[in-house]
Amino acid sequence: MESISPVTIKDLHEGDAHLDALQLDRDRLIAAGHHAMAGRASASPLHPSNTAGFLSYADGVKGLRAENIGDDWQLFRSEGVEGICNEELKLRVLFANVFEACGEDDPQARSRKGAGSERVACGDMFEAVGVELPLSVIKFSGDYKTYYLMVDQHGAMELSLPIVKAGGNFLRCVERIFLIGGNDLDEIDFGVDEPADDSDLDIIVTRK
Repeated sequence: MESISPVTIKDLHEGDAHLDALQLDRDRLIAAGHHAMAGRASASPLHPSNTAGFLSYADGVKGLRAENIGDDWQLFRSEGVEGICNEELKLRVLFANVFEACGEDDPQARSRKGAGSERVACGDMFEAVGVELPLSVIKFSGDYKTYYLMVDQHGAMELSLPIVKAGGNFLRCVERIFLIGGNDLDEIDFGVDEPADDSDLDIIVTRK
């Protein structure tokens, strides 16, 4: 079991150095996020109301793969969870639409993550048994670290390592690497961003 103090990296050069250690590239991750933004923009008022969020998720996963597969990165698919993985470094990268990326608070996914996401993400063993630890200390176990490329409706993006707690929400982030800030695009609520494996998921969709 490993103990880590949460860290947020906003500095460009420090972030690039950290990404390099993960064998990832800022521009490629941003390009993957642009796939998601283009997918969202392709939704029309004639589509079902959750289409923008689903297309953002689907094209975000496609973008991760299109921009990063090669060398040591390969396609990852397990338990309904889709993304990329690096077997040598024991890393995975998934995609999530979030309410706000690159903000002061840890980002929250716009849809609840299913049991598959909980199993492949870094689990907080103490949280699972109801023991609260200080925010400065996080303990998790597992062979892989599962990062998320997080994109919000304004185009802000970050690569972060969250803990997915029981119930499917992000508990907190172990690492946050800010990639790019957003801008004042017309805001469209994403709705649900991916097929969930929770049969009792309540779907609430609004459009502004």
